Amino acid sequence: PDSLSELAAKVAAANVPFQLVEERYNRVPEPVVLKLITWSFPRCEADIRRYSALAYEPNDLCPPKQCGEIRQGTTVANAQGEARSSPARDLKHRTLQPDASEGQDVTFRKGVTLAESGAVRQSVQIGFHLSGVVHDKYFSPKTSTPCKFNVAVTFDRCKVTSSTCNCQHGDGIFFCRHVVALLIFRMRNSRKVKLRAPISDTLQKLSRDQLQKLTQYLLSRHANVLPTAQEIADCFSDVNSSINAVHGAPDPTAGAGFQDEDRWNLDDSHVTNHVRQLILESTKQASANQLFNMIGKIREMMKVRDCNGARLLTLLTEELLRQVPNSNSVQHNDVCAKLWDQIGLLWICIVLNPRKDSESKSKVLELLTSWNEDPHCPPEDSFTDAVSGNNPRDRSVLSRAMDACSLRWDDPHLKLILRRERKKRGRAEGEGGFANFSSDGKPLWHENTPIACARVEALRSHGYANESVRLARAVARTIRENAISGFKLYQSSSHSQLGECPSKQISIFLNKFGLVGHPLNPIHILFDTLMVAAINKGKKYLTYHTLFKTDRGDHIIETTKRRNQQQMIFITKLQNFLLKAFEVCLLGVGEQRCMPSNARAQEKVLSCEKMLIEQLERLTLDDELVQVLREVTTLLMEGGPGSGLGKRVHRESVPIHSFANYLFKALLPYDRKLVFRMGLQAMRMTVLDDLEEPQDVSHEQPPLVLPFTYPATWSVIGDLEARQYQLASTLLQTAKGEVMLLRLVVESVQRHMRNGSHVFQLSHDAFKCATNQSGAAPSDITMLNVAMQLAMQVLRMTMQGGTWRRTEMVGWLVTCATEIGLCALVSIIKTWYTLFTPVEASTMVAGCVISPNTAVRLNLDPRQREQLYHSVCQMAMQCAVKDPQSCALRSLSLCETYTSAFDAVYHVIVDSSNKRRIDSAQLFTIARYLDQRGFNSQAFTVAHAATRRLRVPFNHDAHPSANDLLWTTQLAQSLVGMTELEDLILVIVNKVRCASVLSDVLRTCTSSISGRMPNGNYGNRGLRADRGPLRPLLEAAIAAYVKTIHNKLSHISPRHYTEFIDFLNKARETFLLAPDGHSQFGCLLANLKTIYKGKKKLLNLVALRFG
Repeated sequence: PDSLSELAAKVAAANVPFQLVEERYNRVPEPVVLKLITWSFPRCEADIRRYSALAYEPNDLCPPKQCGEIRQGTTVANAQGEARSSPARDLKHRTLQPDASEGQDVTFRKGVTLAESGAVRQSVQIGFHLSGVVHDKYFSPKTSTPCKFNVAVTFDRCKVTSSTCNCQHGDGIFFCRHVVALLIFRMRNSRKVKLRAPISDTLQKLSRDQLQKLTQYLLSRHANVLPTAQEIADCFSDVNSSINAVHGAPDPTAGAGFQDEDRWNLDDSHVTNHVRQLILESTKQASANQLFNMIGKIREMMKVRDCNGARLLTLLTEELLRQVPNSNSVQHNDVCAKLWDQIGLLWICIVLNPRKDSESKSKVLELLTSWNEDPHCPPEDSFTDAVSGNNPRDRSVLSRAMDACSLRWDDPHLKLILRRERKKRGRAEGEGGFANFSSDGKPLWHENTPIACARVEALRSHGYANESVRLARAVARTIRENAISGFKLYQSSSHSQLGECPSKQISIFLNKFGLVGHPLNPIHILFDTLMVAAINKGKKYLTYHTLFKTDRGDHIIETTKRRNQQQMIFITKLQNFLLKAFEVCLLGVGEQRCMPSNARAQEKVLSCEKMLIEQLERLTLDDELVQVLREVTTLLMEGGPGSGLGKRVHRESVPIHSFANYLFKALLPYDRKLVFRMGLQAMRMTVLDDLEEPQDVSHEQPPLVLPFTYPATWSVIGDLEARQYQLASTLLQTAKGEVMLLRLVVESVQRHMRNGSHVFQLSHDAFKCATNQSGAAPSDITMLNVAMQLAMQVLRMTMQGGTWRRTEMVGWLVTCATEIGLCALVSIIKTWYTLFTPVEASTMVAGCVISPNTAVRLNLDPRQREQLYHSVCQMAMQCAVKDPQSCALRSLSLCETYTSAFDAVYHVIVDSSNKRRIDSAQLFTIARYLDQRGFNSQAFTVAHAATRRLRVPFNHDAHPSANDLLWTTQLAQSLVGMTELEDLILVIVNKVRCASVLSDVLRTCTSSISGRMPNGNYGNRGLRADRGPLRPLLEAAIAAYVKTIHNKLSHISPRHYTEFIDFLNKARETFLLAPDGHSQFGCLLANLKTIYKGKKKLLNLVALRFG
């Protein structure tokens, strides 16, 4: 054992400044001074590691190999007669800090490597100053000669107060690897380091000649300090200089004084510049990671009660307040928002430090108040359960920390919980009428749950591990008691208020803002605290197991008993911690909570829920965990509006599909009936439901088409719908082979799912599940029917809104129906109007159904093919009736071989043309189709109807229907009598005002070719233009030319003169078809010369061309 002087030196070196020792005692022996100096150097390598990197794997976390040892130790205990399995053996490795990863402490490891390889040389410790030279051969790979770096550090009370190195790799916040190498070398090889007393003590022993010689030698070897030495010497000769007024001189190797702070070195300016640079570059992932690692570093410092944690947090907060949000960078704002969440929680932990007195709290409150008044301080999220009752709109992210300053630790019941969990008989009530103890005598803590969890986090952050676990257990126990109490209250109220409105009952029990997604992360805090306690108990169990295993000799029987007793104690505690963590996580995630109005708060709610579910999935369930899971699931399902899985939930409550999916998969092997009832009940998304759910769901049919009512304030609706799809897919695939369950799942999907793409994907999942058979086994017809029902549902949902995948969805339904058989195809054809638009039905659906591949796939006989074809024809007729403009031509082609259907479609076309439901262009297309098929009279009827719908303005020479008019005229001359032709001519005269088109029609009718040509076109009978039915057409053409000529001359320019002369020449050809055409044309020219006599150049051209 150490001597008394050695122990005293250890304590004094760690707690007392050296100046106090010198002033308290007139003369301190040099051996005592050397002991104080020796023990004033840092003693723990973890402290050096803490100041050498932003983040690393802390010692209190359980690395993978230790978890393996825990499982192995439990297995050995089971082999030696353990009655029941321990949850510790199934505890998978968890990383409690996601930012901590292997490789981030590379500076520390490189420094240790340098220290162990003998790179530290010329190390000497003079008083509280340590120096040395580090030879780093890896610093510059291009040179084979190691680089030399001069390193110097000062220390006091087991803390490094300053460090220097000429490598320039230290950022002023953390040590470089050369400083780490020197410190580690001194810790591990203290006897190899030369130890000297402070230089002031050495100088006192020197004579005047020795001092003069020392000075001269020093100046000769370091000539660069000669000006400074002369300046100091001049001050000695000045009586009024400050040097002469002060007794003594500074000693860089002496210890700290009274006024010096007892803390590790941390340069404020370097920290501020470094943080500012990281924030400006926060759009880069590396910079964002360093900022979050700095938050982890602050937590680590607070845990070991390092005052630099609060200083670093202060600097980070001040620098964030100086940064104005950038509206153009979403990633930058997101990083800053996450940092503010962490900073707010850390300040709560600081003000809730049990060791902090009221004066320190007042200083922190003043600092927080000044920051809170800063306009750049971000506002608080929409969670309003703070201690004070201020207006939430006036609160910032630091308001909770300001409220926490009023919290105290002097409550007697709280002291009882923190001291030890003492069982007590009865249920004594505390303030507010709450029972302070549970029914089994365990203490409860009735405080606002987020605030109570903030107390737990504060205890953890400041190193009170055991107290934090005790309070966490009390809070978890309280959450469970409140859930049970709420369940009983809801049951009693539901029996006493049978006639009350359900929405009113929901508002009574609903907790507006839940624990998941809360800015203080209460469930995360409880879960992590209890899980770390379980891991630590597992490590202690492993230590005891190894210790007792080595006992031998006569005490083997006694050792075995002691070992079994210790095993049972550790296993019981481990199970309690693990079960409490598991239970509180289930209750927290399953709690009903309203969706916040803030978009970022909504994203945080979902991300926190996802993280907690991932933590639950890492636990392998044993019998006890399964029992807890079954009890909590039953409680949540029957817990009324307070539960997210209850029978009725608030419209704005957060859906918990992911949590229900986890419960379903975890409990499926143990209670199939319970999980299906829970899964079907959790499928709802009340924010999208307009209708109240029926009281008896089993007798209520789901609506065919669900309205789209997406809430404008929910920015995470897409993520929620994806989670709903995952739950539906799990239910659907698990219910395979059970018809009634499949029916319930399909009804639930039809009732609650609003996203057509997800229902479409669900149909694909059912189809794959049905056809995923090996060998020649037939497909599951039940699952195929499910796939078809879901495909029909998605078509109903998207018929009005439309989607770019609509064509794919239509083809998918036909594929599903084809896979089932002929009856399914006939069924969708008969009910096509509820699934398809007329265009889809007459094109895609009809084409796929009557294709030869479909007949081959279904192996249809001629009678079945005829039946299918007749059904398609009936559908085509109905499509033509509903949308004749788009479906008439396609319906005609489909019904071409079915006479009655063809005639029916033809009459629909004629009737629709009379009702103006089909435009002229489409009618001309239909008429040409009929003519090509040999239905000439029907073609003329349709073309005549198209002509009645046509209108050609006087200046529209290139009208798209001009050729159709010529074709119609030829068809009329070849097939019908003079009366019908005269009627057609009158229609053309009334509908066409364009002179060129009229003249083209007139020339076609007067052409000398007649009869049907070999190429299938029609000629005419060579009618005279001035007789019979063509005379009105000739008069209309001449009148149109006269009108057009005057219109052109009213705004003609010289560059259009040539074009006008050509037009006038074409008009003369039309005039000459009349008996007196020459004279009429001459009168027209004379009239033009009279009216437009100012256009002399044009008139000269006319005279030159026409005389």
